[in-house]
Amino acid sequence: MDDTTIVSYSRAKDQSLLSLSESRSNYMLPFGGRFRVVDFTIHNAVSSGAGKTIIYSDREDDLENYVARYETGGDPQFPALKVVSREFSDIEFCYNLIMDTNTANYIIFNGDNPSVIDFSKIIQKFKKSKARAVLFKLKISKVASMAHTVLVTNQKFLLDTIKASMKENHVSPNIFEMIINIMINKNIRKDTIDAYYWSMSTVPDYYKINMEILKNNPLSSVIYHDSGIKSFIAANGKTSIEAGAKVANSIISDRCRIAGTVINSILFPGVVIGENTTVKDSIILPNIITGSNSSIIKTIIDERTDISNDNDNNGPILNIGNKCSIGSTDARMKNSDFPSLNNSLTLIGKNCRIPDASGIGGACYVASGKGGEYFSKNRYLYNGLSILN
Repeated sequence: MDDTTIVSYSRAKDQSLLSLSESRSNYMLPFGGRFRVVDFTIHNAVSSGAGKTIIYSDREDDLENYVARYETGGDPQFPALKVVSREFSDIEFCYNLIMDTNTANYIIFNGDNPSVIDFSKIIQKFKKSKARAVLFKLKISKVASMAHTVLVTNQKFLLDTIKASMKENHVSPNIFEMIINIMINKNIRKDTIDAYYWSMSTVPDYYKINMEILKNNPLSSVIYHDSGIKSFIAANGKTSIEAGAKVANSIISDRCRIAGTVINSILFPGVVIGENTTVKDSIILPNIITGSNSSIIKTIIDERTDISNDNDNNGPILNIGNKCSIGSTDARMKNSDFPSLNNSLTLIGKNCRIPDASGIGGACYVASGKGGEYFSKNRYLYNGLSILN
C-alpha cells in the first residue's frame, strides 16, 4: 500500500460530550482503560502498510505531540504520519493536501472514533474492482450501514471532484464529508467490509461502549491482545492492590493504587482509590486521586491533567475528597441542563476538586475545574443538576 494515503478526518464539533471533548479533540479521548482514540487510528494505518497517513483535526490540543511519540519508537512506518490541526478547512486546503501527498490512491474515513479496520483488504478490493472510487459500508455486528463508511478513490477522480467543487465554490462545515457525499451522488460503486467501529457522540455512548468491553470477551480480546495497538498514556509503574482491597470484574491499568473496593469499573493509568472507598459501575480517567470512605457509583470522572502539582502541605491533592458520595443507583434520571446526559449517569469534569463530605446525585454534571466554590456553600448537588461556573 505504498501507493496509498490514508486521510482520517474528525467529525463536526458539538457539545454533546461535555467536558470529554471540551478542550481535547476526540482523537485524544481516553478509551478502553489505557488508550486514546488516535491509537486505533494509527494502528489501522500502520497495520495496512499505507505509504502516508494524514490525521486531520479541527481542534488544537496535544494531539501532534502525542503522535510524535510514535515517531521515536523505532518503527520505520511511523514517520509517514502527519497531524494537521486547523479549526476550519476549505476545498482549496483539501486540494493542496492531495497535491502534497501525491499518491495513486486515497482512503478517506472518519477516524476520531475508535475502530479496527483492515485497510489492506479494502484497498485490495478497490484495485480489483478497477473503479474510480468505491464507498465501503462498514459491516458492524453483521449489519452494514451508511452511517459508517470508508471512501477509496484514485487520485485523478479525487482531484477532478475537488476541482469541480472549487469551481462551484462549494463550502461545508466538514469538507471531507462533503467530498464523500458528492461522490455518492455520482453513483460510485458500493461495497461492504467487516470492521469494529465504536461511535461515541454522547456521554452515555462513551460510557456504554467502554463498559461493553467488560462484558464482551471477544471485544476485549480485539482491543487488548493486538500488540499493534499501542498507547502512550501509561507510564512506567506497576499497579498496587493493597491488603483488604477488593477488585471484581474491572479493568485496572498501569500505575494504579487501590486501597478500597472496585466493582464493574474501568480505571485508567495513575488512578488512586483511597481506603474504604467504593467505586462501582464507573469509569475513572487518568491520574485521578480519591480520598477515603467515599462512594462513587455510575460516574465518569474526567482526566486530571495538572499532575505537575500533585501535593499540598497535607499530602496528595484529592480530586474526590474523603467521605464523599457521588452518583446514584436510581434509574432513568436525566440532567436538566443537558438532556443527553441521561440514564442517571454522572460526569465530573477535568481537574475538579470535590471537597470532603460533599454529595453529588445521579445525572449530575460538574464542569471542568469546578465544584470548589459551590461546595464551600452547599453540601449536596441534587439529582439532575449541574455546576457550570
